[in-house]
Amino acid sequence: MIAADCNLLALNNPDDILPYPNYKSGLLDKDKGYIKFGYPSSTYPILNMPFILEDFEGNTLPPGHYEIVLSPDRNMLYFVESNKIKASVPVAKLVEKMVSEEEERKRIEEKEKLAKKYKNNPRKRPLDQTERKRQAGMEASIDDSNPDYYILRYKNGNIQATGYILK
Repeated sequence: MIAADCNLLALNNPDDILPYPNYKSGLLDKDKGYIKFGYPSSTYPILNMPFILEDFEGNTLPPGHYEIVLSPDRNMLYFVESNKIKASVPVAKLVEKMVSEEEERKRIEEKEKLAKKYKNNPRKRPLDQTERKRQAGMEASIDDSNPDYYILRYKNGNIQATGYILK
């Protein structure tokens, strides 16, 4: 008869005992297809910022991933991390393209054409891709080509904004 001390096993974490981490599907989350190739779940573009930004008071914004959000009055671009505003940049240039009646009419015609095509078998109708197309057009970038300032570019749908950050 072998005596085993069960209390010792209960105190240890399984990750300490096993040589490799335990994953249910055998894939890491970052390698799964719906995460790797999926569209973003946010309605704002994500900026991968490699620079350390500093203001005149000595406050710094470390490198990282930030959502870039345009304020409702369209005067400021916000760096948002974990739903908290970390920094704001004034908008220097704003371009807002109006949706033409022709583009709207084409979109409605395309939707009606799909509805007519799959009228007899609605289960085969493809999902509505308008939200995905809109999210695919989101973009945020920061450029350091000028020695005096960074250029922050924001694009979301039909709105484009540019802000400048002094170095």
